[in-house]
Amino acid sequence: MPNLLKTPKLLLLSVLSAGSVFAQPAPAPAPTPAAAGEVDISVKQRPTLNPQEMLGQGKDYFKAMNDTLGHIQTLQETARRQKDIIKLNCVTDKLVQAKVNINIAEQAMTSLQETIARNDEGGRTHEFTRLTIVNQKVMILGTEAENCIGEDLSFVGATRVDVEVDPNIPTTDPTQPPSPSVDLVRPPPASRYL
Repeated sequence: MPNLLKTPKLLLLSVLSAGSVFAQPAPAPAPTPAAAGEVDISVKQRPTLNPQEMLGQGKDYFKAMNDTLGHIQTLQETARRQKDIIKLNCVTDKLVQAKVNINIAEQAMTSLQETIARNDEGGRTHEFTRLTIVNQKVMILGTEAENCIGEDLSFVGATRVDVEVDPNIPTTDPTQPPSPSVDLVRPPPASRYL
């Protein structure tokens, strides 16, 4: 049978030692970047645009996103005309993602207008940031859709190569091997009886 007098002492000792662990002083605060001689890389939460400029920029974002959506639809028609199912699936995937992001942008724009009406600076900043990020995603999807097609559509048409040959250069063809310059000498016969 265990000694009952030792058990309460052990319990009391455990409680006291645990209390001393939890009662340790807090560690010293980390030095601020200015005190440590480092550069401050924290993100500032205040936008540089006023509410009306945010609305104007948001409208510009919508124009760019809708232009990109139209371009992706053109690429989809190109893939459909080429009857290339791999390109078509790739472009269609980018088109669907772009439409979803534009829907998110519409929600963010509506929320931005509401937060401006409420004079909620934090909400306004959040919704404008959302709108900016979605715009960037749509622009990236437009580039990825062009990559699906595999062509840079800014240079439409067949490639034409014009070659000018300097008349002072000898007209030997570098792709042809040179003529052998060795005289063929027949070795003497191995036997006289041939």
